[in-house]
Amino acid sequence: MRKRLFCLTVFGFSLGASFGQVTISLHGSPAGIVRMSQLWNITLINSGNTPIIANIGLTLLDLKDNQKVMTAVARPVALTKGVKQLRPADVAPVEYNYLSSAFDMGSVADALLPIGNYRVCYTVYSGNSEYALSENCMDLEITPLSPPQLNFPADSALLETPYPQFSWLPPVPVSLFSNLNYDLLITEVQPGQSSESAIQENLPVYDALNLTTVVNNYPASNKSLDTGRIYAWRVVAKNGETFAAQSEVWTFSYHKTGPVRLVPSNGTYLELKNDNAYTGTAIIPDNILGIKLYSYDKTHDAVVRLLNEKGELVKEITQTIAYGSNFIVLRLDHSFGRETNYFIEIPDLQGSQYRTAFRISK
Repeated sequence: MRKRLFCLTVFGFSLGASFGQVTISLHGSPAGIVRMSQLWNITLINSGNTPIIANIGLTLLDLKDNQKVMTAVARPVALTKGVKQLRPADVAPVEYNYLSSAFDMGSVADALLPIGNYRVCYTVYSGNSEYALSENCMDLEITPLSPPQLNFPADSALLETPYPQFSWLPPVPVSLFSNLNYDLLITEVQPGQSSESAIQENLPVYDALNLTTVVNNYPASNKSLDTGRIYAWRVVAKNGETFAAQSEVWTFSYHKTGPVRLVPSNGTYLELKNDNAYTGTAIIPDNILGIKLYSYDKTHDAVVRLLNEKGELVKEITQTIAYGSNFIVLRLDHSFGRETNYFIEIPDLQGSQYRTAFRISK
């Protein structure tokens, strides 16, 4: 039976563990992303005078549950006295045994290891013997080169909808992930609080978990966003349930906008006067007509009539007229030509007509 020995973990420096004439020296874990071939960049030291044939076994464990996810056996290596720096070609072909669906590499040559935290342990055996000459371990943290990148809404954006859409770019490279999914988190930023603190400390106003697309709509069934408040958002990328990377924190606000209010281009309102006081024809620069009418009647609906210079009806609309000053703005459509005189008139409750004349300039 093989002798099971305690694994030493290497953190950024070379360390050997020996139980005979062979020592395994590890040179610190590769950073970021790791290819299968990089697992075999190790050094073997034969301190004895006798050459040996070394068989090397590799075991990879997932640190989240300490379960084996992969084992491998390399081609036998001849060790003379001294130091031998192994290269991937020295151990090929390698026989891999995948114990997790995340490590089902298929026929992919020199594949990337999936995102996660692992411990890789090496054991050297002499020839075909089951006696372990040496064993050593190191930890691997596989992370993407680039985390998710937020896309929309832009940082510090002022939105006009309380139910916005959020989008982002995936982490790179995507091939590191066997089950890429995202958590979207939105929190309110309190006065005097940073956006980072808000994300970490405040209860979320919305969180969407295990998303498989890079777009998510704030649901209409959720409480609408409030005006005048600042919100922070972040996206977390995961491989299955394992944290992989997270985006920056961006902020946005919602600003409620009402309908655009029409105003005359020159800010001038033509005053309607009764028939006895009617004077002249006003010229307006475009198709936005502003009129002013002072009414002595109680609030009522009146028919506003627009006539051409022959007295023919061009357009008719109903308008609510209140007691006192009324400022009314109308958008004139294609029925009204330029350099033609028109009349607008509004009756009061006693039947008197209030009117003025106008013409649209060239």
